[in-house]
Amino acid sequence: MRVLIRELVDAGLLPTRHREGFLLLIRAYFDDSGTHTDSLVTVMGGLLGTVDQWEEFERDWARKLDAPLPGKPALQKGFHLSHCNAKSGEFSGYSDAEQDAVIHDFREIILNAKLTSMASCVDRRAWNELVVGGYRDVLGDALSVCFFDCIDEVVRIVQPVYGHDKIAIIFDEGIWSQRLQTIGEQWNNHQLDIVTVTFAQISEVLPLQGADIVATENYWHALDWLKRGDDALPRPHLRHYLANMLHQGRILDREAIQNEIARRGPDGRAP
Repeated sequence: MRVLIRELVDAGLLPTRHREGFLLLIRAYFDDSGTHTDSLVTVMGGLLGTVDQWEEFERDWARKLDAPLPGKPALQKGFHLSHCNAKSGEFSGYSDAEQDAVIHDFREIILNAKLTSMASCVDRRAWNELVVGGYRDVLGDALSVCFFDCIDEVVRIVQPVYGHDKIAIIFDEGIWSQRLQTIGEQWNNHQLDIVTVTFAQISEVLPLQGADIVATENYWHALDWLKRGDDALPRPHLRHYLANMLHQGRILDREAIQNEIARRGPDGRAP
């Protein structure tokens, strides 16, 4: 089942306000990558846009799921970049050319909607080695840092452009934990522009499938960057995406983690 933005608003699940009949709520959707036990890097990536942009995205994305390529059946489980790249599941019969074509087409939907892209990456191995004891109690795991960073960046980007229009931030519910829930509630309580920080199923909320592309591409690139530094080049799909997209991202590597620890007191709290 697909749940569209307009349906969530009409049901009162994503509150908003109206001006001259237009929804003014800004929405950001985030997915994660690299949360498995042996992952070297943890990434959260997502997309930000207005209701009008997201409605265009949903319309085009749903059409593409129903008819991904000539002669190919509808994608019943949605578009997942890692599955497509591995030619697994619903993509098991795709040729190399078909794989490239369908990735290109879904990416173009994001570009055509003129959404803003962002990603937060953490060297997970370094984080687990360095952030221990009181520092871990305060900062949590690498995913917690990505989660907080994405919310912080949404607010930083939105406020100068949209003023006090309300913000809703939605994450893939597969990452839910009580710690993340608490972080989200703290933002709700202290940031008046945020209406909600919540979680939803990626199979039902189409914008989360767009966020999956951002998270997965940045995960692959972050892995390469940690190995090769600035010699690492984005793969062609990500290179095209970055060349045509308002995008920003950061990676917290070992040096940056060490600097953050040095900035904090022995109890892990910032001065």
